[in-house]
Amino acid sequence: MVPNPRRLAPSVLVGVLALAGCSGGGTQTGDATPATAPATVATTTAPATTTTTAPATASTAPAPPPDAVMPALHSRTYERARTDFSRQDLSPARLTAAAQHKDVTLPRDHDDWYICDSSPRPGAPLPATTTVTVRLAQDFSDCTTSFNGYLYEKNDPSSAS
Repeated sequence: MVPNPRRLAPSVLVGVLALAGCSGGGTQTGDATPATAPATVATTTAPATTTTTAPATASTAPAPPPDAVMPALHSRTYERARTDFSRQDLSPARLTAAAQHKDVTLPRDHDDWYICDSSPRPGAPLPATTTVTVRLAQDFSDCTTSFNGYLYEKNDPSSAS
């Protein structure tokens, strides 16, 4: 008859723990009597416990969390940037969207617009009080198009028509 594995596992665990406890930690002499080393360890343990109690309490104070680092958002959609912020435990409310070009009005629903630029720059420290500004364009190819800050050359006042 094969023993039930559910009953066998606890029995094996108890046996392993018993053997581990029997291995001892001190040096044994030839006549199977423990040497005096374990007694010395027992007497030195009490003062060590008393002296380490105060520093342990002081070191358990929570350290302030380190500043986050600005993620690279270039070429992502605004919606993806908000998702990435949430995954990194950053509040998506810290994101402020603006149009990349002066002659483009950012619509209310701009989740599928692409990020052309961000401030602060990727890799910069991102303290909890910093707001992240992202510049968006409807098409990613528009990120590199600019006529003195305008998407369309006809809207650039400095261009000769």
